[in-house]
Amino acid sequence: MSLEYKSLAITCPVCGENRSINIPERVFEQKQFGTIKIQVPVGAVCSEHQFIVFADPKANIIGYEKIDLYMATTETTEKEKAGILTLRVLINMFGVHGMFSIIHAKTFNYPIVIIMDKDSVLYSLDLELLNLIGERLLPEAYKGGEKITFIEEVDYSKVKIKDKNTLIMDSHQHILQTPWDDKLKFEENMIKKALEITDEEDQLNLMQQTIAKLIEEAEHAKLILEKTREIFEDDLIERISNDLMNPKISNYRLQLIKRFIGRRYDPKLAKKIRNRVEGFLDLL
Repeated sequence: MSLEYKSLAITCPVCGENRSINIPERVFEQKQFGTIKIQVPVGAVCSEHQFIVFADPKANIIGYEKIDLYMATTETTEKEKAGILTLRVLINMFGVHGMFSIIHAKTFNYPIVIIMDKDSVLYSLDLELLNLIGERLLPEAYKGGEKITFIEEVDYSKVKIKDKNTLIMDSHQHILQTPWDDKLKFEENMIKKALEITDEEDQLNLMQQTIAKLIEEAEHAKLILEKTREIFEDDLIERISNDLMNPKISNYRLQLIKRFIGRRYDPKLAKKIRNRVEGFLDLL
């Protein structure tokens, strides 16, 4: 099956440089996924910036998001020559935002589906090894959750996914569906710090520690919620920060904790966390 393409006129959201890029029509032919995220690497539109293009199924551009992460080009390591999946190799395979999304899905226990075709460099990827790397990032008690699965299909309209909370990508770095709307700043900051480290094993260790710290906060929040009928967000922030003797956590961090509780423990527990403004409006 020969590929046909749509040409999208892309404007870099940072410097304003313009260029048209070709995207396979099959990415837009499906109607079930909605907004499509197209990863634009450095050099595709301009020489300095990478970003995400948001497009609808009619190939209309509806927005952009810049990615503030620079991955220095280094010589191929012995591990990479041996086919070992390092962080840098995975970023090259899935794209920067693709890796943010995969890590987010693994952390918060969303299923991951990658639509695969034989033209992709990912076609021969060891799926079991990929899942093991994802599990490596999680504490022992949280291993064995939702898996990454491959679906070999050329016609995207034939792909049927029962769980609407599934991260869906294709093997050419297009992100077809994310079950969340917010920016992945937690994952971006984590990978940015990891890439400052030369040793690939230490990169994974840092990511594991970063995720474990978030889970520690979520576990403590769970204990608090189990003993209360409801609690306002700012009060929970104070409780977590004081009890764990941490710097005051941000509201963004609390939303991650709330999501983790809803996905990993019990959605009813997460609903106990109330916004003070919403609570006030309920009294009117």
